[in-house]
Parts: sequence; C-alpha cells; structure tokens
Amino acid sequence: MYSYGGTLPRMKRLSAMLLVAATISACTAQPQPGLPARPEGASAAPNQHRVLTIAIRYEIQRLIPKSYQSGIQENKALFTATLTRNQADGAIGPQLAEVPRLDTDTWRVFPDGRMETTYRLRPNLIWHDGQPLVADDFVFAWQVYTSSALDIFIRNPQQLMDSVTAPDPRTLVIHWSAPYPDANSLELEDLDPLPRHLLGEPFANIAQTGPDGFLALPYWVAEYVGAGPYRLVRWEPGASFEGVAFDGYVFGRPKIDRVILKVIPDDTSALTNVLAGTVDFTSLRFEQGQALMQEWVPSGKGSFTLDLGGAQSEWVQLRPEYVGHPGLLDVRVRRAIAHSLDRQAINEGVFEGRGTMAETMVPPFEPFYADVDRAVRHYPFDPRRAEELMNEAGYFKRDGLFANAAGERFSFDHITQSTGPEFERVELIMTDGWRRAGMEVRPSVLPSGQVGPGQQRHTFPGISGRGGGRLERNWITAEIGTPENRWTGENRSGWSNPEYDRLYEQFVATLDRATRTQQFVRMQQLLAEELPVYFTYFSVTSTIHVAGLKGPTASTTGTGTFTRGLGRCWNIDEWSWQ
Repeated sequence: MYSYGGTLPRMKRLSAMLLVAATISACTAQPQPGLPARPEGASAAPNQHRVLTIAIRYEIQRLIPKSYQSGIQENKALFTATLTRNQADGAIGPQLAEVPRLDTDTWRVFPDGRMETTYRLRPNLIWHDGQPLVADDFVFAWQVYTSSALDIFIRNPQQLMDSVTAPDPRTLVIHWSAPYPDANSLELEDLDPLPRHLLGEPFANIAQTGPDGFLALPYWVAEYVGAGPYRLVRWEPGASFEGVAFDGYVFGRPKIDRVILKVIPDDTSALTNVLAGTVDFTSLRFEQGQALMQEWVPSGKGSFTLDLGGAQSEWVQLRPEYVGHPGLLDVRVRRAIAHSLDRQAINEGVFEGRGTMAETMVPPFEPFYADVDRAVRHYPFDPRRAEELMNEAGYFKRDGLFANAAGERFSFDHITQSTGPEFERVELIMTDGWRRAGMEVRPSVLPSGQVGPGQQRHTFPGISGRGGGRLERNWITAEIGTPENRWTGENRSGWSNPEYDRLYEQFVATLDRATRTQQFVRMQQLLAEELPVYFTYFSVTSTIHVAGLKGPTASTTGTGTFTRGLGRCWNIDEWSWQ
C-alpha cells in the first residue's frame, strides 16, 4: 500500500479493471461452534467450504502490531480489527467503533491546541477466544506502545497522546497534546487493541523478564488472538498462515470459511502458482502481470487490477562511519549522481515505455502534484552537468573515471533488494548510466528475504534501493536507526535536517489542509535540495484474482485533495465464491 502514514493521508492508485466473469459453485457449511453470538446488527452469511489461497510476498517473524516489519499489514489485517477502516468510496468508516466527528462532542479542539476524541465501541465485541473486547483493551495497548521498556514500536501517533482512558467498557477517550489531523481515523498500526486478559500479567512482569521475554511470548506467533475476520489456526514459519472464519467478527462471519496466506517472495514463483491454480489472489509486478494477458485473462480464468503504487527509491548513506566513499557526503556529488540517472532508459527497458517515472514521492495524478513539481529542484538526465558538478567537488576524469587530485577514484556501492527481475534490470540500467558518466559503481543484489529489520538496513555502504511508497516521517531525525533503539527507525540514510524536523512537527499538528499542503511541499523541497534519497519510478503492480472470486476491489480510492489507501484485503469478510 502506498501511504503517507498516519499524517498526510494515504494516496490513491490508478485502477483499471479488466472484467472477466466465470462461475464456480460453492457449498454451505455449519457455523463455527462454541463462540458467542455475532454482534448486534451484523449480517449472517452462508459458509463456503472452498479455501481461498492468497500469495503474500513478505514473511514476518511475529504478529506484533506497530512494528517495523515489511508486510505486517497484509499478514495481520486478516486476524485483527481496530477502531476504523477505509471504505470503497474513500471515506473513513467504522470498524470496532463509531467515527468521531470534528466540532462535536466526539472530537473537541481546545483553545490551547489540545484535543479530545471519543470513540464509542460497537456492542458485543469479542476476541477470538470468546472474551469480551472492551475499551480498556485499547487503554492497555496504549500503555504497551508507550512503555519505556519496549522500544520496538512505531512512535506515531501515540507520541501525541497525553492519556487514553475508558470511562466505561464501550467508551474510549483519547487526550491529545496537539492537533492531529487523523485523530478520527485510527486504523491498523495506529492503535491496535491488545487483550489485557492475556498480556496484562506478562506486561506487568516485564521488569523481571525483560522486553525480550515479553516479545517472545507464543501469543505473538501461533497463539495469536485478535478480533479480525479470521482466527489464526496454523502458522508454518516461512511457509504459510491459515485462518478460519470468525463467527464473532464485528461485521458478521466472513462468507469464505477458510483462508491460507502462502509466503511466496519471488513473483515468478507466484505467477507459476497462479497459472497452476494453486493461488487465487495476489499482487504481481508489471512483467508477471503482463504475462497473464497473453492467455490467462483472455481465456476467462481470472482478471486483475492495474495499480500505480509507491515511488521506488534509492537511499544514500550519509553517516560517515558507514558511507564507504566520503564523496557521497558532498551534495554536489549527490546532485551529479542524480543528473546521471537515466529514468527514460528505465521506462523503456523495464516498462516498455508505459511506466510512470518519479522525481518525488508524489504521483502526477495527485491534485497537489503541480505544487510540488513547481517547487522542487529537478535533475534531468544530463551527463555534462553531472561532470561540471563533479569537477566543482574536486573530481576530474582520468581514463574515463572520476578521481580526486591524489588520483583516488570516486566509487560507491549500490545494493538492490530484489524480489524479482524488475529490480535487477533497473539496477543494470542505473549502474550502466553512472558508469558511462564516469563513476565507478559496485552493484550487488540481495534477495529481500535476507534483509530483515535491524542494523543491516541502516549501515549499508553507498546507495541502497528500497521499494514502495515512503512516509514523510521517514526522514526525521527521530527515525534514524541506532543501537539504542535497536535499529528500528525508518530513516535509513541517517539524514538529519532541523528545518525538515520543524516542518514535520508542524505538519502533524495542523488540521487545515491547505496549510498542510504548503508544509508538505516545503519538506519535498528540502529532500530534493539535499538528496538523501533519489526517487526513480512508481511501481506498477497487478492485483490478481481468479474467476469466480467476488469482492476484491481497487487498492485505493480518492477523497478529494488527499486520499487514504485501502489494504488489498480490506473487505475480505465480504468476498465470496460465485
């Protein structure tokens, strides 16, 4: 999902559905026994025995919410629920609670800038183990996420919450220290509830067991208990997750009885599984999606939605102790590298000329794209300008390669974290352009499965590629990974800019959208001027589903000036087999 996190709301993707219809029969089954009645107002649905198999790209170690793990949402969204969720029309909708409304008793802004939001939980909510889910479970979650003993959690937005209280089992009150624009839309990774009846005692004993003991609880893996549409019943590490439909889900028991999330990191393998009929739903990259157009779609076996996803990015290491060649610390050198980046060659060589290239994180269909495009510094492909900048920085060509006055060559590493041939081809094109410009590059490809959270993501030498959309908070100083925070931040470049930090703090505390746009534009200016990162192109993915699977919708949808994204399986409880 392409996102601006819990601050600037999620951005939309372009979608063009290729409609193919087919009918597959399904049969009914008896309701799951031994659980309380479904919540008031939830609709009944016939149970369908056919298993739904979804291929996912990222394996995770634990189902810990609000943690720095790739794929945490696509794995966890089936098994948990939280206060609100996005709807197909882009509006914020209720999930476990009613949505607070600004300038009412449910969302009050005080003269000193503090705020208060009140969430009223739906009646009869329960956890997967049948125990009541109450407002105090959100209070407990906030206590866990803000605990000084645990430093693994994404800090947003709980760093703005002065306190969280539960006046009664169905009322949750959040007291904010400053304005927060998304205070009425706390979704996955914002304030996921945690069951106090299961984790309260271990959390109380954390001083004795230490944080590692708490995080090693079987609750976070095979014994996970959530409140989502599916209940986790089997977890084979590195292979799959399996869930069964939950009778007590807030919107009623899902129509499809059983779901398997199959971990397939490689897109070519995922494509093979789709063609073999062993995967029913997944997202593939451009090349694999195009392959399905040759026979699979025309023959009526399924359909797909084309999604313009997040801006692919190249992060420059700016910490002297890890940078490799110190020349990268000179902004003139970074600008020379930018002028040597041939985006049109990437477009033609990887996307057959049909891709969308990027110089910022903002795609061209966004209403505020023009504001950003006018404001930022641009770096068109221009080897001559690149050479001028290298000369200004003290590097001149010797035998076709740049070197300093002492004859030492300028060189840098480039690391690609690959989940398929697309990234390898992009790296070949980029490194070829840099070499032709006179820069010595040492490319390497590291499979995504070998890149886990932690030190490796922050101490790379040179330049490291990273897929997907970025969050504006990823460049604040507080997100720099260090040994003290267990390398959990998202600022992988180690870039620190006081002006950017100041703008970000204003940005997350501003309710007026026009003012927020101005702040965001200025942040993009700073990124383009100092270049801790290069944006190259917007990913194109194909969300695939077999014929007969009814319910999947486009990944994201617009809501005016800003948009919020939908997870791929946001409405999986409504899916059915025709």
